[in-house]
Amino acid sequence: MRYKSLILSSLMFASLTLVGVGCGPGPTNTTGGPSTTTSDACGNPYYPFKPGMAITYHETSKTLTGANSDYTLRTVSVAGTTATVRAELASGGSADMTADCASGSVTMKGSSGLGAAVQGTTFKTTVVSSSGTFMPADVKAGSTWDSSETIRMDLTGSSAASMGPITVTTTEQSLAIGNEPVTVPAGTFTAMKVEIKRTSSSAAKLGKIPPSTEKSTEWWVKGVGMVKSVTIGPDGTSTIEAKLITGK
Repeated sequence: MRYKSLILSSLMFASLTLVGVGCGPGPTNTTGGPSTTTSDACGNPYYPFKPGMAITYHETSKTLTGANSDYTLRTVSVAGTTATVRAELASGGSADMTADCASGSVTMKGSSGLGAAVQGTTFKTTVVSSSGTFMPADVKAGSTWDSSETIRMDLTGSSAASMGPITVTTTEQSLAIGNEPVTVPAGTFTAMKVEIKRTSSSAAKLGKIPPSTEKSTEWWVKGVGMVKSVTIGPDGTSTIEAKLITGK
């Protein structure tokens, strides 16, 4: 059970960089219609890359990862159509990922530059492969898209030495439902509601965890990124809401 819990915790941390990567020009609260703000070099309004922008989220979880917590996603630097995005846990630990939007569709590449601690174990994530897109540039009600990513986590720590690297593969099938108002601690926005089916599998020296499937509903705001997510999986439900958006 601890092996499974460790993998789920590590995967949760690694996946933070996929959520709300775009921390773009500030959140103009509105219920009257979609924001017209678009990203700069990317052409993807839902993933605006702007250095210094940050969204702090609060997660309420009833899963094996098990606690209510805050974390921040921060755009550290931008070079052309790539951005370095840092996930910072309020309880300590951080990880960097590189996001690319050369075609207007966002993919992940590169590896974390910093270690992160989960349950006394330090790990470093590396994106082995990434395909598809996490959010197309032109999204409307009825749009569908797929993505897939394989992440390798190298573990260090007395209890983790025997596990060796952990490889996690995640696939997603997404459907855009349409625009609707959503209220979170950071404000009220008009957001694109997206439903996602996500399947993950993992393997390490000690064995494999059978594939698991969860369903998420996410709300994405133009010029900001993701502001809310509700995920229902085999181990419970988690809700993520934006509580603070800075660097306007």
